[in-house]
Amino acid sequence: MQSRSEQTRGLVFGGLMAALVVVFSLIPGLSVLMPIPLVLAFVRYGGRTAVLVAVAATLFNMMFNGLVSGILVIPAGILPGLAFGLGFRRKWRPLSIGIVAVLTYFLGFALTYVVTRLAMFGGRDPFVALLEEPATRTLVDQMVAVMVSLAETIESTATQSGGTLTPAQTQMVEQYRQMAEMLQRDPVGVIWTLLPASLFFSGVVSSAINYLLCRFTLPRFGHEVPAWTPFAEFRLPTWSVWLYIVMSLLAPFFLRGDMTALPWWGKLLLNIFSPMMMIFMLAGAAVAYGFLRKHGLGAGGAAAIVVVGTLLLGQLGPQVLVLLALWDTVFDVRGLGHGIWKRQERTG
Repeated sequence: MQSRSEQTRGLVFGGLMAALVVVFSLIPGLSVLMPIPLVLAFVRYGGRTAVLVAVAATLFNMMFNGLVSGILVIPAGILPGLAFGLGFRRKWRPLSIGIVAVLTYFLGFALTYVVTRLAMFGGRDPFVALLEEPATRTLVDQMVAVMVSLAETIESTATQSGGTLTPAQTQMVEQYRQMAEMLQRDPVGVIWTLLPASLFFSGVVSSAINYLLCRFTLPRFGHEVPAWTPFAEFRLPTWSVWLYIVMSLLAPFFLRGDMTALPWWGKLLLNIFSPMMMIFMLAGAAVAYGFLRKHGLGAGGAAAIVVVGTLLLGQLGPQVLVLLALWDTVFDVRGLGHGIWKRQERTG
């Protein structure tokens, strides 16, 4: 139980933190710092104080900025602050905090979408309304032009070298042209089809930024933040190999044709496959980087070799990174003691 004096200190501290949230929300360049006061309140005085800070900050924002802006502060700063504060207070692992933060990001988007649809666009889909704007339409046209240009570049490169397109190049050209056609015909359908994967990527980036801000800020107030796994040691769980095999077998059912016309299960698999491949490529880069670091290369040199090597490989680069991730997950290339083969040897 908290003493009366400690409760009083918590309320005073909470009032100051609520005021900071409001100040940060009013200054565009500082709005990224909105979660920090809530994290501090949660870590120092617990969830009750943090919730009071969240309520007070939301009400103050409504008073200063209006009802809609006050509500939109919730996904932008309130929810991330509570998620990270809860994780740090209970001393969760960085991965667990990141998962909760990404799920919170999805919840925040849902709230933002509902509020903007009802209050700002009169019940219309915000994506439809935005695509009617000339600037947005111009941006979509530029994306279409980039897709067509990439397809033409692949074709011209193969022609200039005196050869023909390989099956992989042919497939890539078809994908670029098909994406360009879908963006011209049904940009809203493309947005909604890829929205879950896009939100996942955005949530990961947002959570990483918030975690870095907490790592920079909280120790200055006497609160330690656990460091996440070094990039050289980043690895995939062993079950990801089986997930990759299953998704690869199912790929022909959702990676060909018009993605906007896929059934719900096809769109679900597509939105699982896209982040999965990005994670595998990131893990492959970590394998190469960790292997080079283990053999004496400095951090800058190892990173440069991985980046330049991937770029020089061109279209094969992503595939090589995925294969490296699978190879390490099975055979434990870096000697971290996690590969399927290593576990079988230990239990054999």
